[in-house]
Amino acid sequence: MKKVTSYKLQVTKKILLFCFSAFLLFCLNAQQLIDNKGNRNQSYPVITEKNPEIVSLINQVSKDSIESHIRYMQQFIRDAKEPAALTVQNWLIDHFESYGYDRDKDIYIHYFTHNYQQLAAGNVVVIKEGSEFPDEFIMITSHYDHPDGPGADDNASGTAGVLECARLLKDFPTKRSIMFVPFNAEELWMVGSMPFAQKCATENMNIIAHLNMDMIGWFPPGNPNTIMASGYSYISKSLFDYYKQTANTYIPEIPTIRLTDGDSYGGDHMPFNVYEYPSLYIGDIEYHKQHPCYHQPCDTIGPNGGVNRLDLAKAFVQATLSAATELANAWLPPQNLSACSGTDHIKVSWESSEENNSYKVFRNNAIITETTENFYMDFDVEVGKKYEYYVTDLSAAPSNKDEVMFVEPLQLPYSNNFSVDKYGFEQSNWVIRNLAGKSTLCNTSGNGAFKDDNYLSIAESDWFSIPSNTENILIRFKWQGEIKGIWTNAGLYFEVTNDRKTWHKLALLTGFSYTWKEHTFSLNEYINSDFFQVRFRLESSGSPRYGPYPKLGYITDFEIVFEADTTSVKEPLPYISTFHVAPNPASGFINITTNQQEPYHIAIYDMQGKLIFAQEGFSDGELNVSRLQKGNYLIVASTKQHRVAKKLIIQ
Repeated sequence: MKKVTSYKLQVTKKILLFCFSAFLLFCLNAQQLIDNKGNRNQSYPVITEKNPEIVSLINQVSKDSIESHIRYMQQFIRDAKEPAALTVQNWLIDHFESYGYDRDKDIYIHYFTHNYQQLAAGNVVVIKEGSEFPDEFIMITSHYDHPDGPGADDNASGTAGVLECARLLKDFPTKRSIMFVPFNAEELWMVGSMPFAQKCATENMNIIAHLNMDMIGWFPPGNPNTIMASGYSYISKSLFDYYKQTANTYIPEIPTIRLTDGDSYGGDHMPFNVYEYPSLYIGDIEYHKQHPCYHQPCDTIGPNGGVNRLDLAKAFVQATLSAATELANAWLPPQNLSACSGTDHIKVSWESSEENNSYKVFRNNAIITETTENFYMDFDVEVGKKYEYYVTDLSAAPSNKDEVMFVEPLQLPYSNNFSVDKYGFEQSNWVIRNLAGKSTLCNTSGNGAFKDDNYLSIAESDWFSIPSNTENILIRFKWQGEIKGIWTNAGLYFEVTNDRKTWHKLALLTGFSYTWKEHTFSLNEYINSDFFQVRFRLESSGSPRYGPYPKLGYITDFEIVFEADTTSVKEPLPYISTFHVAPNPASGFINITTNQQEPYHIAIYDMQGKLIFAQEGFSDGELNVSRLQKGNYLIVASTKQHRVAKKLIIQ
């Protein structure tokens, strides 16, 4: 039997508390913990001028077509479980086919279950494939069911809008794909859209925007200040900024605003936010408390009915159509920027633009360099200071931003006895980011601020590397608490990353746990990572109108440990505690001195991070640098256990 040794550092007292106020407890279909990328860092173009082709397109939006479609659907009480829903589903398919979409190629029905029974009517999915980026999707959606009346406004109006967008976009050239989806069973609380969002996440679909039209035809009579409203969660703020700017550019006579409540607490946009896709509610629910026909028999077309402003419905469709069409053909700014600490620098990297390879790098809102690479090594940083980065290309639209504090790496093995007082993680070497709503961190007495509509709080560890000679590395912690929320994703996520672009979900801690529950995760697939971080994330969204619910998550006994077979473990090389380079500045030869008794690796990089020279098995002594051009470089000495770096000047 092999002997196993644990380098576990025991901790004693305990508790770090996340304390949140939350909203209404609703149960959607049970959420799967799907490790999809999502697009929460999606960045969008800046639209300030009208495209004449799009102006011509939105001018073709037909108020008569919208009215005709609403009048057909309002004939039926479209309960999701009843035959009328199937009738409308098939009517929708016929209309998409009449626009030129192929029933076998472009259209399919996504079926789902309710109370363990598959419903006869499903989600109608229609895909217009993009010419250049067919795997990038813009979604335009609605729901066509309504359980207790004609449902002209809720939501025959939004479904008529989807049909109108599909009709006009059929032959309009788009680089990206557009997906049109009238959902069934929204009124059963997103029973249809939740499994579809799960499907998209499971397939890791690249959904860059989801625009959901729900109730677009009513406005308070006598109110002269017509507006169009949209709700969004924190995940979707960048999408809303883009949508608002685009809508106000193309339809300036009816301003687009954010819902006063912030987010719409219900709607088919919600499941997509659950899976971290940017998604908007678009509709007239800003005034739904004044809506006399909301879920009433009078929800029909007419001056005293549920749809009393067909001109407003037309404007909503034009706003959605302009935003979707601009985005379907846009030059997107750089995507997925991240800033990762190193031993003596911060590496900023991003995905290359589709149409450009020249970038300006900004730090704390000031430009620091221009480069043709898709990364930049920033050596002008100080320990303990925060830096925020973003980049632009020739389109001038900014990427997403990433803020990082430059710190020394954690030394492994690691454990933390979190503080009991109100500062919690902040008194250790974790960083708290309260990014949305009021402060969400509180102390063990349960004192916390009531949330407005969105909350997002992140407790993020310092970075560390995982040496290549590691055989088995584990993370353990315990948690207990009570977590409720309007979404099934209301809970405490435990996530890890090795690039800060994608945070991999390892656990979702939710529900009730009044005893400590221990969780253990292997990090072996990340061995040999130069950069690694872990975090706890608590996030949700929704209206607070129904009052607060508890959101308590306690973490204790957190540790990162090595457990290895000691019969086969080689003695690691010691850390490089001495690293001298002379002369410096240099022009011919340099002499390198370390404390290493065995050969190590030496490398030289330029200040853009490009590898200029590398030699494995180098021992202390002379190195010829006469072939290097004049300038500044970085020289790095490394073993499998450690690395150190110094600036090298060639004159």
